[in-house]
Amino acid sequence: MAHIALPQGKGSNFERALSLIPNVKSLYDQLYETLWNSPVTSKELKEKIRLYLASINGCQTCMSLSYVSGFSLNKEVIDETKWSKEDEMLYAFIDRYRVTPREANVEQLTVVYRDEQLLEVLALIHLFDGFHKMIVSLDLYDFCSL
Repeated sequence: MAHIALPQGKGSNFERALSLIPNVKSLYDQLYETLWNSPVTSKELKEKIRLYLASINGCQTCMSLSYVSGFSLNKEVIDETKWSKEDEMLYAFIDRYRVTPREANVEQLTVVYRDEQLLEVLALIHLFDGFHKMIVSLDLYDFCSL
């Protein structure tokens, strides 16, 4: 049961919770759309970040969705044998960064990503992981379960 009183209406518990603060929901939606449509990083990279975080956060809903390449990335992200060296480095960075950001080795990513790309990667990590942390803290799991 959610830790807050959810308004009646359509949508997931998360969407209904965010509807309590419509301006913030609108800003979240704008940020998501802006980052997703940005040409700074590829949609494939964005999808890998989204799927990796969904996988480690246990979000079945997010893992069941594909916005790029018809589910081939979904399979690659959960199969470590299919990871490239760049993927390994990115996923290891994400693992460390989301828990202890000061201990994450940002310098290793500068070998692969330009400064603006690195900033977008960090923004994507925060956006996708932040959604999940709100879902967890408010017990809004209907969104994460199929």
